[in-house]
Amino acid sequence: MTAPALRDQFGQAWQFPPIEGIDQPGYDRTWLIFIPGAYTPICMSELEHVNELAGQLAVQQVGVRLIAPDAAPVLRMVTDQLDLQVPFLSDFWPHGAAADHFGILDKTTGRPQRVSLLISRSGEVLEHISATAAGRNMSDHLSVLQSKK
Repeated sequence: MTAPALRDQFGQAWQFPPIEGIDQPGYDRTWLIFIPGAYTPICMSELEHVNELAGQLAVQQVGVRLIAPDAAPVLRMVTDQLDLQVPFLSDFWPHGAAADHFGILDKTTGRPQRVSLLISRSGEVLEHISATAAGRNMSDHLSVLQSKK
């Protein structure tokens, strides 16, 4: 299988899995937070808490990447509106390839399930959080890490 092609909100290409970045040098684990639709009410309410979560995770040297099936310009608009400080990656084309790689693409809707995956540097899934249609509580990402100590 070919590695999914991801671009950030600025249109820059990212390696897969999307671990390395100037924002998290040397981190061994990263939360991939899959967003079904960036500019939707539930997703926007989740995204409002991402900067705080990223700050708390950085202390533990755990990164955060947001991934949505929207085009990069939409992600840029949301990033600017919410002043997001983490990379927001577009899984737009080939559509849903990153979500499909992890088996969380809803092929009926073309959107990822509302799931967060904690992955290792090699791309191995270490933990996951599945959410209800009402959205995720971002503090659950911290709780999962605390339970592993």
